[in-house]
Amino acid sequence: MSRKLLQDKIRRALGGTATQSAAELALHAVTQAIRDGMREDEEVKLAKFGTFKLKQVGARRLLLPHNGESLTLPPRKVLRFHPAPR
Repeated sequence: MSRKLLQDKIRRALGGTATQSAAELALHAVTQAIRDGMREDEEVKLAKFGTFKLKQVGARRLLLPHNGESLTLPPRKVLRFHPAPR
C-alpha cells in the first residue's frame, strides 16, 4: 500500500470531511511517534495492531555468486514487526 492510498483511507476514516492535508498530518504524526519510540525504547507496542522491535543481528558471511568472492556484513540492527493475534 502506498503512502497516498493510506492517506486516502485515513481521510475516509475521519468521516470524509477531513482535508487531504489533515490526513497527511495525521499519518505523519503516527509514523513520527513510532520512529521516536523506536529511538528511545527500541520497541513500540500498539494494542490490537502489533509490535515494532529492533533486533541486533550479528555479522555474517555473504558469497557473491557471479565471482565467488566472500564478503563479511557487519553487525547491525534490523526492524521486526510482529502482528497482534486476532
